Amino acid sequence: MKYDVYGIGNALVDYLALVDDEFLTKNNIQKGIMTLVDFPGTEKSLEDNPKGFERCSGGSAANTIVGVEKMGGKTCFSGKVANDPNGEFYRRDMETVGVDFFSNPIDGTTGSCVSFVTPDGQRSMLTHLGVSSDLTLSDISEEFIANSTYLYIEGYQWSTQTARGASIYAMELARKHNTRIAFSYSDPFMAKSFRDDFLNITKEYVDLLFCNEDEAMAIAHESTPNAAIDILRSHAEMVCVTTGSDGAIVAVDGEVTATPALRVNKVVDTTGAGDIYAAGVLRGLTTGFDFVCSSMIGSRMAAAAVSQIGARLP
Repeated sequence: MKYDVYGIGNALVDYLALVDDEFLTKNNIQKGIMTLVDFPGTEKSLEDNPKGFERCSGGSAANTIVGVEKMGGKTCFSGKVANDPNGEFYRRDMETVGVDFFSNPIDGTTGSCVSFVTPDGQRSMLTHLGVSSDLTLSDISEEFIANSTYLYIEGYQWSTQTARGASIYAMELARKHNTRIAFSYSDPFMAKSFRDDFLNITKEYVDLLFCNEDEAMAIAHESTPNAAIDILRSHAEMVCVTTGSDGAIVAVDGEVTATPALRVNKVVDTTGAGDIYAAGVLRGLTTGFDFVCSSMIGSRMAAAAVSQIGARLP
Protein backbone atom coordinates (compact mmCIF):
# COMPACT_ATOMS: atom_id res chain seq x y z
CA MET A 1 0.00 0.00 0.00
CA LYS A 2 1.24 3.51 -0.82
CA TYR A 3 1.02 6.18 1.88
CA ASP A 4 1.22 9.94 1.50
CA VAL A 5 2.72 10.56 4.96
CA TYR A 6 4.15 8.41 7.77
CA GLY A 7 4.24 10.29 11.07
CA ILE A 8 6.32 9.65 14.18
CA GLY A 9 5.61 11.40 17.47
CA ASN A 10 4.34 11.30 21.02
CA ALA A 11 1.12 9.29 21.32
CA LEU A 12 -1.07 11.17 23.79
CA VAL A 13 -4.75 10.61 24.48
CA ASP A 14 -6.31 14.09 24.39
CA TYR A 15 -9.10 14.96 26.81
CA LEU A 16 -10.90 18.21 26.05
CA ALA A 17 -13.34 19.92 28.39
CA LEU A 18 -15.12 23.27 28.48
CA VAL A 19 -14.84 24.69 31.99
CA ASP A 20 -15.13 28.01 33.82
CA ASP A 21 -12.44 29.85 35.75
CA GLU A 22 -13.90 28.61 39.02
CA PHE A 23 -13.15 25.03 37.95
CA LEU A 24 -9.49 25.93 37.36
CA THR A 25 -9.21 27.62 40.74
CA LYS A 26 -10.90 24.73 42.52
CA ASN A 27 -8.53 22.20 40.96
CA ASN A 28 -5.36 24.34 41.30
CA ILE A 29 -4.80 24.48 37.53
CA GLN A 30 -2.64 27.31 36.19
CA LYS A 31 -4.51 29.13 33.47
CA GLY A 32 -3.26 29.45 29.90
CA ILE A 33 -0.18 27.24 30.09
CA MET A 34 0.86 23.62 29.64
CA THR A 35 2.07 21.92 32.80
CA LEU A 36 3.87 18.58 32.81
CA VAL A 37 2.64 16.32 35.59
CA ASP A 38 4.38 13.24 36.99
CA PHE A 39 1.23 11.35 37.82
CA PRO A 40 -1.44 9.77 35.57
CA GLY A 41 -5.19 10.07 36.00
CA THR A 42 -5.66 13.83 35.61
CA GLU A 43 -8.69 13.09 33.43
CA LYS A 44 -10.53 11.89 36.56
CA SER A 45 -10.98 15.55 37.51
CA LEU A 46 -13.42 15.78 34.59
CA GLU A 47 -15.85 13.20 35.97
CA ASP A 48 -17.94 15.87 37.71
CA ASN A 49 -17.67 18.46 34.95
CA PRO A 50 -21.28 19.36 34.02
CA LYS A 51 -20.35 19.94 30.37
CA GLY A 52 -18.65 16.58 30.06
CA PHE A 53 -15.55 16.04 27.93
CA GLU A 54 -14.31 14.66 24.62
CA ARG A 55 -11.52 12.15 24.08
CA CYS A 56 -9.42 11.45 20.97
CA SER A 57 -5.99 10.21 19.94
CA GLY A 58 -3.59 13.12 19.85
CA GLY A 59 -0.07 14.47 20.04
CA SER A 60 1.44 17.06 17.68
CA ALA A 61 2.50 14.77 14.82
CA ALA A 62 -0.63 12.66 15.26
CA ASN A 63 -2.77 15.79 14.79
CA THR A 64 -0.97 16.44 11.51
CA ILE A 65 -1.35 12.86 10.33
CA VAL A 66 -5.08 12.79 11.15
CA GLY A 67 -5.43 16.14 9.35
CA VAL A 68 -3.86 14.72 6.17
CA GLU A 69 -6.16 11.70 6.41
CA LYS A 70 -9.26 13.87 6.81
CA MET A 71 -8.25 15.81 3.69
CA GLY A 72 -8.30 12.61 1.67
CA GLY A 73 -4.71 11.42 2.08
CA LYS A 74 -3.52 7.98 3.10
CA THR A 75 -1.42 7.97 6.26
CA CYS A 76 0.28 5.84 8.90
CA PHE A 77 1.69 6.65 12.33
CA SER A 78 4.03 5.30 15.02
CA GLY A 79 3.84 6.33 18.67
CA LYS A 80 4.46 4.51 21.94
CA VAL A 81 1.43 3.38 23.95
CA ALA A 82 1.03 1.07 26.94
CA ASN A 83 -0.94 -2.12 27.48
CA ASP A 84 -3.74 -0.23 29.19
CA PRO A 85 -7.26 0.99 28.28
CA ASN A 86 -5.99 4.32 26.95
CA GLY A 87 -3.43 2.53 24.79
CA GLU A 88 -6.13 0.34 23.27
CA PHE A 89 -8.36 3.40 22.81
CA TYR A 90 -5.54 5.23 21.02
CA ARG A 91 -5.04 2.38 18.57
CA ARG A 92 -8.76 1.98 17.87
CA ASP A 93 -9.33 5.71 17.46
CA MET A 94 -6.49 6.14 14.95
CA GLU A 95 -7.73 3.17 12.95
CA THR A 96 -11.31 4.50 13.05
CA VAL A 97 -10.10 7.74 11.46
CA GLY A 98 -8.31 5.69 8.80
CA VAL A 99 -4.70 5.95 10.01
CA ASP A 100 -2.64 2.73 10.02
CA PHE A 101 -1.02 2.55 13.45
CA PHE A 102 2.23 0.76 14.32
CA SER A 103 3.55 0.35 17.88
CA ASN A 104 4.89 -2.24 20.30
CA PRO A 105 2.91 -1.64 23.52
CA ILE A 106 4.68 -2.03 26.86
CA ASP A 107 3.65 -2.13 30.50
CA GLY A 108 3.04 1.30 31.99
CA THR A 109 0.69 4.21 31.39
CA THR A 110 -0.25 5.67 28.02
CA GLY A 111 0.46 9.40 27.84
CA SER A 112 -2.37 11.90 28.10
CA CYS A 113 -3.03 15.60 27.75
CA VAL A 114 -6.04 17.05 29.55
CA SER A 115 -7.07 20.42 28.11
CA PHE A 116 -9.39 22.79 29.96
CA VAL A 117 -10.85 25.51 27.73
CA THR A 118 -12.42 28.54 29.42
CA PRO A 119 -15.04 30.85 27.82
CA ASP A 120 -12.31 33.35 26.82
CA GLY A 121 -10.76 30.69 24.56
CA GLN A 122 -7.69 30.12 26.72
CA ARG A 123 -6.50 26.54 27.06
CA SER A 124 -4.86 25.19 30.21
CA MET A 125 -3.22 21.79 29.83
CA LEU A 126 -2.00 19.09 32.17
CA THR A 127 0.22 16.63 30.29
CA HIS A 128 1.45 13.28 31.53
CA LEU A 129 3.90 11.82 29.01
CA GLY A 130 3.65 8.28 30.33
CA VAL A 131 5.36 5.83 27.96
CA SER A 132 5.00 8.15 24.94
CA SER A 133 8.65 9.24 25.23
CA ASP A 134 9.88 5.62 25.32
CA LEU A 135 9.76 5.18 21.54
CA THR A 136 12.47 2.75 20.36
CA LEU A 137 13.82 1.39 17.09
CA SER A 138 11.34 -1.51 17.32
CA ASP A 139 8.47 0.99 17.03
CA ILE A 140 9.66 2.19 13.62
CA SER A 141 8.20 0.45 10.57
CA GLU A 142 10.62 0.24 7.65
CA GLU A 143 7.73 -0.99 5.51
CA PHE A 144 5.74 2.18 6.26
CA ILE A 145 8.77 4.35 5.45
CA ALA A 146 9.51 2.53 2.19
CA ASN A 147 5.92 2.96 1.06
CA SER A 148 5.45 6.62 2.04
CA THR A 149 6.04 9.78 0.03
CA TYR A 150 6.94 11.73 3.20
CA LEU A 151 8.24 10.85 6.64
CA TYR A 152 7.08 13.47 9.18
CA ILE A 153 8.77 13.74 12.60
CA GLU A 154 8.04 16.13 15.47
CA GLY A 155 10.86 17.80 17.40
CA TYR A 156 9.31 16.70 20.70
CA GLN A 157 11.02 13.34 20.04
CA TRP A 158 14.26 14.94 21.21
CA SER A 159 12.96 14.92 24.80
CA THR A 160 14.55 11.49 25.41
CA GLN A 161 17.59 9.70 24.08
CA THR A 162 15.64 6.62 22.97
CA ALA A 163 13.02 8.58 21.00
CA ARG A 164 15.76 10.73 19.49
CA GLY A 165 17.65 7.63 18.37
CA ALA A 166 14.50 6.09 16.90
CA SER A 167 13.81 9.29 14.95
CA ILE A 168 17.30 9.44 13.46
CA TYR A 169 17.02 5.73 12.60
CA ALA A 170 13.77 6.50 10.76
CA MET A 171 15.47 9.33 8.84
CA GLU A 172 18.28 6.98 7.81
CA LEU A 173 15.70 4.49 6.53
CA ALA A 174 13.94 7.30 4.67
CA ARG A 175 17.17 8.18 2.89
CA LYS A 176 17.67 4.49 2.05
CA HIS A 177 14.21 4.29 0.43
CA ASN A 178 14.22 7.78 -1.17
CA THR A 179 11.37 8.91 1.08
CA ARG A 180 11.18 12.68 1.59
CA ILE A 181 11.74 13.91 5.16
CA ALA A 182 9.63 16.60 6.84
CA PHE A 183 10.56 17.83 10.31
CA SER A 184 8.92 20.21 12.79
CA TYR A 185 10.85 22.06 15.48
CA SER A 186 7.62 21.75 17.52
CA ASP A 187 8.22 24.31 20.27
CA PRO A 188 10.45 27.33 21.03
CA PHE A 189 11.68 25.60 24.20
CA MET A 190 12.72 22.54 22.20
CA ALA A 191 14.41 24.73 19.58
CA LYS A 192 16.45 26.53 22.22
CA SER A 193 17.27 23.36 24.17
CA PHE A 194 18.37 21.32 21.16
CA ARG A 195 19.54 24.04 18.79
CA ASP A 196 22.72 22.31 17.66
CA ASP A 197 20.97 18.98 17.13
CA PHE A 198 18.09 20.56 15.23
CA LEU A 199 20.44 22.56 13.02
CA ASN A 200 22.49 19.45 12.21
CA ILE A 201 19.31 17.43 11.51
CA THR A 202 18.08 20.19 9.19
CA LYS A 203 21.36 20.24 7.27
CA GLU A 204 21.75 16.47 7.00
CA TYR A 205 18.26 15.10 6.53
CA VAL A 206 15.41 17.59 6.17
CA ASP A 207 13.71 18.25 2.82
CA LEU A 208 10.69 20.10 4.25
CA LEU A 209 11.00 22.14 7.45
CA PHE A 210 8.16 23.44 9.63
CA CYS A 211 8.64 25.99 12.41
CA ASN A 212 7.14 29.17 13.80
CA GLU A 213 8.96 32.50 13.84
CA ASP A 214 10.23 32.13 17.43
CA GLU A 215 11.66 28.69 16.68
CA ALA A 216 13.23 29.90 13.44
CA MET A 217 14.95 32.83 15.16
CA ALA A 218 16.18 30.57 17.99
CA ILE A 219 17.75 28.08 15.58
CA ALA A 220 19.22 30.67 13.22
CA HIS A 221 20.37 33.04 15.99
CA GLU A 222 18.64 35.91 14.20
CA SER A 223 16.34 38.65 15.48
CA THR A 224 13.77 38.70 12.65
CA PRO A 225 11.84 35.93 10.87
CA ASN A 226 13.06 37.09 7.44
CA ALA A 227 16.71 36.92 8.51
CA ALA A 228 16.10 33.51 10.07
CA ILE A 229 14.48 32.07 6.96
CA ASP A 230 17.48 33.23 4.90
CA ILE A 231 19.65 31.01 7.09
CA LEU A 232 17.29 28.03 7.19
CA ARG A 233 16.61 27.93 3.43
CA SER A 234 20.30 27.32 2.85
CA HIS A 235 19.95 24.05 4.79
CA ALA A 236 16.55 22.67 3.72
CA GLU A 237 15.01 22.57 0.25
CA MET A 238 11.60 23.82 1.46
CA VAL A 239 11.01 25.94 4.58
CA CYS A 240 7.72 26.99 6.18
CA VAL A 241 7.84 29.62 8.92
CA THR A 242 4.41 30.34 10.40
CA THR A 243 3.87 33.90 11.60
CA GLY A 244 0.66 33.70 13.61
CA SER A 245 -2.20 35.84 12.38
CA ASP A 246 -0.05 37.06 9.47
CA GLY A 247 0.09 33.58 7.92
CA ALA A 248 3.40 32.04 6.85
CA ILE A 249 6.62 32.72 4.99
CA VAL A 250 7.79 29.94 2.68
CA ALA A 251 11.06 29.49 0.82
CA VAL A 252 11.87 27.18 -2.11
CA ASP A 253 14.23 27.37 -5.10
CA GLY A 254 15.71 30.63 -3.88
CA GLU A 255 12.31 32.34 -3.72
CA VAL A 256 10.78 33.62 -0.47
CA THR A 257 7.00 34.16 -0.48
CA ALA A 258 4.58 35.37 2.18
CA THR A 259 1.29 33.48 2.20
CA PRO A 260 -1.38 35.37 4.14
CA ALA A 261 -3.60 33.89 6.83
CA LEU A 262 -7.26 33.41 6.04
CA ARG A 263 -9.58 35.77 7.90
CA VAL A 264 -11.81 34.18 10.54
CA ASN A 265 -14.85 35.67 12.23
CA LYS A 266 -13.68 34.62 15.68
CA VAL A 267 -10.56 32.89 16.97
CA VAL A 268 -11.81 30.23 19.38
CA ASP A 269 -8.79 28.03 20.09
CA THR A 270 -5.31 28.34 18.51
CA THR A 271 -3.90 25.11 19.95
CA GLY A 272 -2.89 22.74 17.18
CA ALA A 273 -3.12 25.36 14.42
CA GLY A 274 0.50 24.72 13.42
CA ASP A 275 -0.15 20.98 13.28
CA ILE A 276 -3.09 21.46 10.95
CA TYR A 277 -1.17 23.97 8.81
CA ALA A 278 1.50 21.28 8.32
CA ALA A 279 -1.24 18.81 7.38
CA GLY A 280 -2.50 21.17 4.68
CA VAL A 281 0.98 21.71 3.26
CA LEU A 282 1.75 17.99 3.19
CA ARG A 283 -1.60 17.17 1.62
CA GLY A 284 -1.09 19.84 -1.01
CA LEU A 285 2.39 18.63 -1.93
CA THR A 286 1.39 14.96 -2.10
CA THR A 287 -1.58 15.88 -4.29
CA GLY A 288 0.65 17.70 -6.78
CA PHE A 289 0.23 21.38 -5.86
CA ASP A 290 3.29 23.62 -5.81
CA PHE A 291 4.82 24.73 -2.52
CA VAL A 292 3.25 28.20 -2.34
CA CYS A 293 -0.19 26.84 -3.17
CA SER A 294 0.28 24.10 -0.57
CA SER A 295 1.07 26.73 2.05
CA MET A 296 -2.18 28.50 1.17
CA ILE A 297 -4.02 25.21 1.66
CA GLY A 298 -2.30 24.93 5.05
CA SER A 299 -3.44 28.44 5.98
CA ARG A 300 -7.02 27.59 5.04
CA MET A 301 -6.91 24.47 7.21
CA ALA A 302 -5.36 26.41 10.11
CA ALA A 303 -8.15 28.99 9.85
CA ALA A 304 -10.70 26.19 10.16
CA ALA A 305 -8.83 24.82 13.17
CA VAL A 306 -8.71 28.09 15.14
CA SER A 307 -12.44 28.65 14.52
CA GLN A 308 -13.36 25.64 16.67
CA ILE A 309 -12.43 23.94 19.92
CA GLY A 310 -9.77 21.25 19.48
CA ALA A 311 -7.18 20.43 16.82
CA ARG A 312 -9.16 17.71 15.02
CA LEU A 313 -11.09 18.96 12.00
CA PRO A 314 -14.65 17.64 11.55
